[in-house]
Amino acid sequence: MSLRKWFSLVAMGVVLGGGLGAGAYRALPSRPYVKGLYVGGQRLPDAAAVPSWLDARRAAVGDRTIILRAGDVEETLTFEEVGIDIDLEATLARATEYGHTGSLADQIRAAEKARKEQVDLPLVYRVSPAALDTVLERIGTQVAKDPVDARLDIAQKQKIADVPGRKLNFEMSRAAVAAVDYDAVNAVTVDLPVDPVRAKVTVDDLATVDVTKVLHGHETTFSTFGTGVGRSKNIARASELIDGTIIPPGQTVSFNEVVGPRTIEHGFAFAPEIQGDELTTGVGGGTCQVSTTLFNAALFGAMDIVERKSHSQVSHYAQMGLDATVSYPSVDLKLRNPFPFAVMIHMFVPKPGVVRAEILGGDPVATVTYKYGVGGVEDFVRRITVKNNLPPGTRIRRQKGGRGYDVNSVVTITWRDGRVEERTFYSGYRPSPEVFWVAPGYDEGELPPLPDHAKGVEGRLADGSMKTADDVYTN
Repeated sequence: MSLRKWFSLVAMGVVLGGGLGAGAYRALPSRPYVKGLYVGGQRLPDAAAVPSWLDARRAAVGDRTIILRAGDVEETLTFEEVGIDIDLEATLARATEYGHTGSLADQIRAAEKARKEQVDLPLVYRVSPAALDTVLERIGTQVAKDPVDARLDIAQKQKIADVPGRKLNFEMSRAAVAAVDYDAVNAVTVDLPVDPVRAKVTVDDLATVDVTKVLHGHETTFSTFGTGVGRSKNIARASELIDGTIIPPGQTVSFNEVVGPRTIEHGFAFAPEIQGDELTTGVGGGTCQVSTTLFNAALFGAMDIVERKSHSQVSHYAQMGLDATVSYPSVDLKLRNPFPFAVMIHMFVPKPGVVRAEILGGDPVATVTYKYGVGGVEDFVRRITVKNNLPPGTRIRRQKGGRGYDVNSVVTITWRDGRVEERTFYSGYRPSPEVFWVAPGYDEGELPPLPDHAKGVEGRLADGSMKTADDVYTN
């Protein structure tokens, strides 16, 4: 080859190489973002404008709607209310990374796709756990339904089937919200998972109770006339509600949960009851006699007494220490079944003026004895209340006074296998004042002398020993 021809070939190679190099340079991705890149359905602006552009999109996202649906409960909320937001740093990092990783050939191909407007990167979203949990807790409250245990209606000779409850599955609900396609064009809808809640007692469990066997039974009496009319209705209603309740082995039953609120709408009536230390009228008076009767049947049937509180005053229908007051929803009677077999509460009115509780399901398993001792006694006072509506010279003895007692009880359980167990508990009964209602200007000298164990007139005691009553109800 001649020297002249060789120089010509070299020169041509230099020109071609330079041209290819310039072309490759122009094909390399621009920085910090490749040209033509779309993010979240919109083209990325010039690099300097990207942060403010993305921040504006973030503000607009907060107004978008999301529908959270859990069974028949549905809420339409904004992204902001749920805590859904664009993660600015993560979105910018994703845009910066595109076209700038991998081999040179990979970067060139990525940049070419972006220039042809073929690349749309999704926005990166984040969810505030605190905001989302607030929403889910509210929805969960609406969703939640307690199961209803199956029970036997002995009077009607029928089984009443259980009703399953339900609750929101919070963990799976959080995951469902996090997995949503937030870039969807239409409103985002999320179905939140709802879990069934099985009743503690199902209709199948009813067959396990031997209703022919009685662990223990107890009954108390009440008046059916005068002020006893309302109490009679309430005793019958409370008995009806708790009758047939099954307690499986190891389970606990709450009197308040089963009987429910003592309201007119729930079938209860007005009747005398004691609020604090004085007789008044309220809805549900007499319910405590049902709980007391049941407490005795359970106690002498050797069941576990999980929760029990004495009345504020000594009850006329129960021995000291053997009463159990209830007040919905705060003061409760709770019983636990410690036996290997299921038991059933049979609560009924066998005849007018008598309420009876029976624990069915097995033969007696122990002999139970009871004794108590009085650790302290407190005398009562006379309370004089002026009633403006009384005619002049009128007085009414509204309430008989009674002493207060500190009572310590001992229950001895002798089991059939020879074991002996002793249980102790305390009952505090406050003094109940003797109450007189008098007309304005009534001469207190006309009142009868103070009865035995009355230490004076309230508010005039030298020792200031009168105790004030709290809001404990006794009926």
